[in-house]
Amino acid sequence: MGAFMSDTDIPGRVQAELTRLRAERQVFTAEQDRLKAKLADTEHELREATAAAPNEGESAEVNQKVASQQEELDVAKARLQALEAEVLLAHQQRDSLRTELKTCREERDKLRLALLDAELVVSAGVVDADLLPGGEPSADRQRLLNAERLAAEMARELDATRRTVSWRVTAPLRVVRKKMDRP
Repeated sequence: MGAFMSDTDIPGRVQAELTRLRAERQVFTAEQDRLKAKLADTEHELREATAAAPNEGESAEVNQKVASQQEELDVAKARLQALEAEVLLAHQQRDSLRTELKTCREERDKLRLALLDAELVVSAGVVDADLLPGGEPSADRQRLLNAERLAAEMARELDATRRTVSWRVTAPLRVVRKKMDRP
């Protein structure tokens, strides 16, 4: 498995969470763009107000307006930082979930292999406590199991040979040969 996974490799719950996080990121980006535009407008108005303010009454009003907009800007910056922290946390959670998913897949693969081994043991007709998961058969027991498997395989091959047409056709010839070999 590579460092990046495609969307089809991600389970439904994780994929739904990623979709939600992407949507939130778009909202946060749009909010950031709106706040930047508002800041640019405010700075432009401030420059215009400072340049065109002939009397102090208007200047005080402009200063008050600038102060309130500065407060709004500070609040927006704080909100932006909080949103960025949430996005970072969401990315960390996503990475953690990906790691956990990888671990689960590895464990699933191990369990599938163990299941296949168990099915092979059961299909061979051998049931032994030594072969349960986690138990290693002794060397003598292993040799015995290998010999039994080899004998079973050879018996299947011999049975398959005896079922062939050529074996059945040549059966009378083998009988005659046996009788000729006897004294």
